[in-house]
Parts: sequence; structure tokens; C-alpha cells
Amino acid sequence: MKRLALSALVAACALLGTMPPAYAHTELVAGDPADGASLTGPPTTLTLTFTDPVPAESAIVTVTAPDGTRWRTGEITASGATLTVPVAPDAAPPGRYALAWQVVGLDGHYVDGATTFTLTGPTAVPPTPALAPGTPTTAPEGTSTPPTAPASAAPTSAAPTSAASTATTTGPELSTFSGFATAAPTTGGTGGGSGPSAWVWITSALLLLVAGVVVAVLLKRRRPDGTPPGGTPPNGTPPNGTG
Repeated sequence: MKRLALSALVAACALLGTMPPAYAHTELVAGDPADGASLTGPPTTLTLTFTDPVPAESAIVTVTAPDGTRWRTGEITASGATLTVPVAPDAAPPGRYALAWQVVGLDGHYVDGATTFTLTGPTAVPPTPALAPGTPTTAPEGTSTPPTAPASAAPTSAAPTSAASTATTTGPELSTFSGFATAAPTTGGTGGGSGPSAWVWITSALLLLVAGVVVAVLLKRRRPDGTPPGGTPPNGTPPNGTG
């Protein structure tokens, strides 16, 4: 009995020794602004440092102002376990701000969290930094932005040109806002394409059909011994009934 118990204990230890190590969940260890920090002016760059390296392409970082609006963010970059996020606030009223983040840890699980910081200084906004291409230039979804009225009404005769110009200038902004790159529809012709007409395809199909029928008839008329119609067998012996 003792030997059986000892064998079971040794087997259990060996099994535990061969098991892969379990990854701990990735955690935030530092940030700038730090959690609970008080600032006299809005920052232009955020940094988040985690316990493990995190991929930048799957990271999401948002900053929500006291009035519920969100700051614009640029392209997130990663250097080891640190993420760097450029931000461009449209307004920075004094108050408490929420910095929320979501990343993918080494174990493949999504990890999220949030910190806060407070702006105590004036509401002056620093110059907007140049954000990476593809960064939304409008407020994220969930915030309402009133439409801007046109400066002046265009004459009736110039309406088509004005509409086309408006579609050209506002189209990319709407595509960028939604986060997807969409191309404006290309104006097609009036129906007269430059490709071959339908009768060309019909004629080609009929010619192929006729050629197929001719080949099928010729193959069917060949004799079983391979002798063509009216010909002599391959061995030179005339067919039965002749010679």
C-alpha cells in the first residue's frame, strides 16, 4: 500500500512538472498622467506601462472629459511594455478626466482598466499636434456635434457644381470618422462600354458549338478497329468481304 501511494505521489509530481507555466494577467504598473494626478494644463501625449509587452494594434485608449466628450487620439505605438498615445483635445475644461484602456495580454485575454486625472488650470488648449493619417478628425461615436451651416447659399445655376464639390470634400471626413477607408463611387458611363458587343460573344459560341458537333460526328464514324471510313486497317489486311 505504501509503495502504491508513493508511486501515485511521484506520478503527480511528474505531471505537475510537465505542465506549462500559467501566465499571469497583464496589469498596468505606471502611467503618465499618473492615476489621481492633478495637472495645470492638458497633456499632448499619454504613456501606459504594463507588466508585460502588449501589441499596439489591438490596444484601445480613450480620454473622456467631464462634459462627456472624448479627446481625439492618434496612432498608438508600443515599445516593449509601454504604449504611447498622442492626444489632441478640442476643449479641456477644468475637472476630472477618465483615461480608459484595453489591451491583449500574453495569455491572449483582453485586459482593461481606467485611471483618472484632474485639470485644475485654465481651459486654454495647446496647439493640436499632427496626428497620424487615418486618425478621426471629429468626435468619436457617442458624442453629438451640431452640423455647420454653410456660409452662403450658392445660386441655383451653380447647384450641381456646389453639390459635387461638397461631396468631394466631406466624403473622406465621414469615411475617416467611421474608422474605415471607403472610396467615393466612380461615375460610370451611359451604357456604351468599350468591351466587345453581345453579338461577338454569341457568334463565337455558335462557332465553338459547330466545331464540337463536327468533331463528334467524325469520331463516331470511325470503325472499332481504328480504320477510318473507306480506309484500310492498320495491319494492311483489307476488311472482310473485300479482296
